[in-house]
Order: sequence, then structure tokens, then C-alpha cells
Amino acid sequence: MTAADRPRRFPFAALLVAQFFGAFNDNALKMLIALLGIAAVGAADEAASQRVTTLAFVVFTLPLMLGSLPAMVLGDRVGKRDLIVWTKALELLLMVGGTLALWLAPQGVLPLVVLAGMGLQSALFSPGKYGILPEALPHEQLTVANGRLEAASFLAIILGTVAGGALLEQSGERVWIAGVVLTALSLVGLIASLWLPRLPAIGAVEPTRVVVREAWRAVRADRALWLAMLGTVVFWGLASLLGQDVLVYGKRVLEFSDQYAGVPYAMFAIGVGAGSLLAGRIAKGKVEIGLIPLGAVGLATFSAAMGLFVPGRFGTFVLMALLGVASGFVVVPLNSLVQWRAPAARRGAVIALVNMLSFGGILAGNLGCLLLAELGADCATILCIAAALILAATVWAVWLLPEALLRLVVVLLAHTLY
Repeated sequence: MTAADRPRRFPFAALLVAQFFGAFNDNALKMLIALLGIAAVGAADEAASQRVTTLAFVVFTLPLMLGSLPAMVLGDRVGKRDLIVWTKALELLLMVGGTLALWLAPQGVLPLVVLAGMGLQSALFSPGKYGILPEALPHEQLTVANGRLEAASFLAIILGTVAGGALLEQSGERVWIAGVVLTALSLVGLIASLWLPRLPAIGAVEPTRVVVREAWRAVRADRALWLAMLGTVVFWGLASLLGQDVLVYGKRVLEFSDQYAGVPYAMFAIGVGAGSLLAGRIAKGKVEIGLIPLGAVGLATFSAAMGLFVPGRFGTFVLMALLGVASGFVVVPLNSLVQWRAPAARRGAVIALVNMLSFGGILAGNLGCLLLAELGADCATILCIAAALILAATVWAVWLLPEALLRLVVVLLAHTLY
């Protein structure tokens, strides 16, 4: 797509609102269902709590992974704006169904079916929200735009995660009221998406096998793109292991009520938002890979500190916020690198392929957390194991891409001297 094809003024706020309420609803519903499950088995049983939490997370993540396959086909076959609008409409229908499910059987299988549908909807939505940026914005604005989009996403995770527990506690036995609130927010997101500019489809109509094959070839043909994909998969796998463990950590170790069970998550998401914005500012219009090893070392250090010292509530909040900042330094340059290096005609398919493999990493992280708990590891031990895995992944990444370490030195010197 040439500069002449781009809209004169891209309504970025509309994309932020659409993404915000989608991520908010995903996390609020997932948290609500997980807490209903923990309440059913009793929070004092850590292994049982890990099981029901894993169930909720896997039910959401597995459709995310599988749904990325049709998303690869749709990502370039239809315009990015049309893809966003139609998936937001699907989200609204799912939230109406979720309200009915919470009314009829809040601790039954129906809410899990709706949660799975939300996972599928998010997979289809992702190539639109990420793919529209390089089509609507020049390259020098890409990192800043990604930083803002990630900040909005994690702000939604903050509020959605906290809201899931708060809505559950405030609704009492009328859990369906939470569904009504989420349905109204979904409608706001759909309306916002209608303000996005229409952009033409830039990919050809091809069979699914061709789309998948060519997306894979595009990734393998570009070493930087290949390593960005691997880094994204590893990051989200380890982040999901940490995230699931921290939810049980909040209930089991910090003894939070449902209303405050999401606070550690919220502190993490605040940190990610701040780290994403800071990463965009430091990059100054470039895709700055030097931030990746810095963020990875931070992730390992702060995870180890939580596991080794088991701080109280305040210490946990501080460390979770720092974990978030480190995550922002990793995820923003990785996302920007994938968008920038992906061929224009295959961008939606490549993003969907990276998403599919990343969701596979998330699924592995969820199941890995459950496996460690079944083997007898408590929450603190799981955090230490996660820290060791992150450190190993960092060493591996620097070995594969030593120029990232060189860029880190340049970044640190530039900001120290100036």
C-alpha cells in the first residue's frame, strides 16, 4: 500500500476504544468464570484452584489458537476495517449469550462455551487491529502507535481483570447483571469501530493451504521476522505461566476476596501500559530491538524476587508493576518488528500465524503451570521456575541475535549521555 492509499487522518482513538472494550470483556469474563470455579472447589485447595483456573484459561486460549487459522485467510482477503467491524458485532452477540448463560447456569458449561466463543472472536479480530496500523500509518509512527495500542490493551486488562471479581461480588446471586454490563460495553466498542476508515483488501483470494504455506514461507525467508515470531511465542508462553500462577497466588497467599483478586494482575497491567508507552518514546520512530534483552532481564529478576522473598501485598504490587514495565519493553518492539517486516500482501496472514503460535505458547504456559502445581510446586516455587526459564530464553535470544545486545548498549549510552 502506497502513502497515497492511506487515509489522510486515521481516527486512532476509534481503534483504541474498540480494542479496549474487547480486551476488557475478554478478561472480565475469564476472571469471573475462573473465580466462580475457585469458589466451587474452595480457595484453600491450591491444586484444585489451579485446575479450575487452568480450565477457564484453556477454554479461552484453545479457540484463540485454532481460530488463528481462519484468521490467516480472512486477514488479507477482506479489508482490515471490515474485519474489525464484523468481529466486534460477533463479540456483541456473544456477550448477549453470555448474559443468558450466567442467568441460567453460572457455574455450568454454558459460560465456558461463551468464553470459548470470545477466544475465537479475539483470534479473528487480531489481524484487523494489528494489520490496520501499517496500512494506515507511515513507518515512523508505527512503534509509537503500537505502544499506545498495547497501553490501551493492558489498561483494559487492568480494569477488566479487577472488574471480573468486583462484578461477581457486587452482583451476588444475580451474576447475570455482570453480563448486562459487559454487553453494554461491547456495544460501545462496536460503535467505535464504525468510525474507522475503509481500506481495500490487499491480498488475493487463495485456498487456505496456500495462505498458510505462503505465510510460513514469508516468515522463514526473513531471519528478523522469524526471530521476532520465536520471541513472541516464548514471551507469551512464560507470561501466561506467570499470569495463571499470580491469580492463585493472590487468592492463596495474599488471601484476597473476589473483589480484590485481580489487583496483582492490575498492577502488572499498569506496568505494561507504562512500559509500552516508554518503549515507544525511547524508540523515537524506530523499531528498537535493543529494548528486548533489557525487558527480558527485568522479567527474570522481578519474577525471582517474588518467588524467593514472597513479599507481602505492597511488595507484590511493586514487583508486579515492575514486571509489567519489563514486559512492555519486550512486547512493543516484537509486535512492531512483525508488522514492519511482514510482506504487505501477506501481513494479515503473517500476523495471524504469529498469533496462532503465540496462543500455542500461552496454552503451553497454562498447562505447564498446572503440571508444576500437580507435581507439588507451590506458587512461590513456580515463580522461581518461571524466572529461570526467562533467563534461559534471554541468553538464547542474545546468542541468536547478538545485534540486540549491541543496540541495548547504544540505547543505554544515548539516554545516559543525553
